Amino acid sequence: MERHAFFENRTERFHAVSCPGFSFPPHLHSQLELLFVNSGSAEVTAGNCTAVLRAGGLAVIFPNQIHSYQSTAEGASITMLIADPSYTGGHLDSLLRFYPASPFLTKAHPNIAYAVEELVKERGKPEPDEAVYAPLIQLILARALPELELHKKRGDHHQDLIWQIANYVNAHYQEPLTLAALAKGVGISPGRLSHVFSEKIGQSFPAYLAHIRLSHAQALLQGTELSVTEIGEESGFESQRTFFRIFRRYHGMTPMEYRGKSRAEGKIGQNLP
Repeated sequence: MERHAFFENRTERFHAVSCPGFSFPPHLHSQLELLFVNSGSAEVTAGNCTAVLRAGGLAVIFPNQIHSYQSTAEGASITMLIADPSYTGGHLDSLLRFYPASPFLTKAHPNIAYAVEELVKERGKPEPDEAVYAPLIQLILARALPELELHKKRGDHHQDLIWQIANYVNAHYQEPLTLAALAKGVGISPGRLSHVFSEKIGQSFPAYLAHIRLSHAQALLQGTELSVTEIGEESGFESQRTFFRIFRRYHGMTPMEYRGKSRAEGKIGQNLP
């Protein structure tokens, strides 16, 4: 069955956060993502695989792989690391040319737990040393990748078109963007483009665009002091009213409520062992 997924725009080269378990819908991005379960459990889906990971478990999400996750128990705590592929060193070829049959390790090597903790500590410093990121990420991959069964990727015409669409929207989502403009940008008819969205991406163009804009807005709400009005404009929403309406529809709260909740959870996460 097709899963509804959106392309997540990320501008940070490295992101690390430990926090109470949370849910995130199916999405994909061009970075490596590592999800480590500190306590409790989390249900993680990557590609066609789903697993419930418990404390000490790790999910290795390869670049451009559709994935989602959600907490499955009260008190769950996870650490999420998202890294630009340039940090992966000699492992980059494997990450780009292969995909895992299953990306899950039910019990990660002790080196992995150490590296995850150190990355979170470094990222949380007022002036983190970025030179620390690459060796720790490569340590995780050196321990994790040999435990995974890897298969070589195959070419896919539809996938190439999906990436053209994703890249174009990623470059223009902050502007007024219509289905017709996107169709012209990728060189196909609006009718065929609409079919690709419904049959291959699994959601309508407006829903896809809204998810990307919301992803950008979420990052700004969490990491900047911009006003909600400025964030709505920066994220490409045509009006503050539209921004509030769509944000509440997907998150069940206002942007200001989301900002307060995410920052409160972040403070809790900083105190996790």
